[in-house]
Amino acid sequence: MEFKNTVRPAFLPNLNTIYLSIPFVLYLYKKTKELKKPLIFLIVMLPLLTLGQLGGDYVYNFLSVPLSPRAAALGGSAIAINDGDISLANDNPSLLNAQTDGKIALEYNKYISDIHLGYVSYAKHYQNLGTFSVGLQYLNGGEFTEADENGYTYGTFGVSELALNLSYAKQFDSSLVIGATLKPVYSHFYNYNSLGLVMDVGASYTLNNGLFTAAVLFKNMGAQITKYYDETGPVPFDIQVGIATKLAHAPFRFSIVAHHLNKPDLSYQYYNQSDITNIEPTPEEVQNTAFFEHLLNHMIFGVEFTPTKSFFLRAGYNYLRRQELKLDNRPGMIGFSWGFGLRIAKMHLSYANVRYHFAGTSNQFALTTNLNDFFK
Repeated sequence: MEFKNTVRPAFLPNLNTIYLSIPFVLYLYKKTKELKKPLIFLIVMLPLLTLGQLGGDYVYNFLSVPLSPRAAALGGSAIAINDGDISLANDNPSLLNAQTDGKIALEYNKYISDIHLGYVSYAKHYQNLGTFSVGLQYLNGGEFTEADENGYTYGTFGVSELALNLSYAKQFDSSLVIGATLKPVYSHFYNYNSLGLVMDVGASYTLNNGLFTAAVLFKNMGAQITKYYDETGPVPFDIQVGIATKLAHAPFRFSIVAHHLNKPDLSYQYYNQSDITNIEPTPEEVQNTAFFEHLLNHMIFGVEFTPTKSFFLRAGYNYLRRQELKLDNRPGMIGFSWGFGLRIAKMHLSYANVRYHFAGTSNQFALTTNLNDFFK
C-alpha cells in the first residue's frame, strides 16, 4: 500500500549514479572468469533497466516489501548480514551458502489494513555445485466492494499477487559469493491479470573472521510481460549497497544500507501553502540542504544486540520512510522499527514491528528451523 500526499518530481536520468556499483562488479569480473560474460551483460543492461523507472507508481510493488522480520526490524533491508539466516537470503541470494543447507522458513506479515503477505522457502547446499533455494511469496489484498457510480453494489472482489522464487548461489573463494533469484510473477486485480518476470542478482564479500560483510544487490530487474489493461508499468527496480559489522568483543552488530542508488533524487516536492514564507534561503543553504537530504534519503540504519546465542534485540531507522509518511505536527515513531529473535530448542522465532504511519503498523513473524537437525 502506498500513501500519497505529495507529487514526485520528474525523472532526471543520471547514469553516474547508476554506475555506483560498477567498481564492485569489476572486482567480481577479475575474481570469477566463468562469470565474465554475464557480468559484462549486466553492466551494459543497467542503463536500459533503469531508464524505465520513472517517477510514479510501479507494478508488483509487493516485491519491495521486506520478507524477513529481521530485515524489517533493521529498517527494511539487511543485505550484508551473513550468518546463515535463510530469511535474509530470501532478499539477497548471495547470502545463500553451506550454512543455510536444510533450512526452511515460514514468514507472515500482517501488513496495513486488510493486507496480508507470506513467504515459505527452503534451501539445499551441494558441495560441488552451490546452494539452491525455492520459495513462494504471496500477497492477499483483502476484499473490496464492487459498486457503480450510482452507488449500486454488485458483491465483492479480491486482490492477490504471487511470486515463485528460484535462487542459486555459488561461492568462488573463502570470501566471495554471487547469487541470483528468478521470480515469475502473477498478479490479479478484480477482472484484470498480469504476468511478469523479474530477477535479483547479488554479491557479498565476507572477511575470513566473519565480522564484516559488504554486499551489492540489483533487485527486481525485469519487466511486466502481460498488461492488466492497455498499458504496461515499470517494476520496482532497486540498486542497493550495504555493509554489516559485528564487534569482536561486544554483543552488537551494525548494518548500513544505501538503497535506490539508481534514482539520485528520491525527494518529494510538497505543495503546502502554509509552508510559504517571505524568507528566501541563500543558494549555499539550498545546496547544503539538498546534498544531505538526498544522501540521507538513500540510507537505512540498523543495530542488533546479541547478549546470548538464543536472544536478540533489533532496531532500525529508515530516513526516507519517515520523511514521506510522517505528519508534520505529529511525527511520532514513523520510520523507526524494532524486533526480537528467540531460539527455542531447534526453532528460531523472529518478530518485527514497523511503524509506517499512524494509520498503520506492520507486524511480521517468522519461524525457521533446519530440517537436517530432525533427520540425522
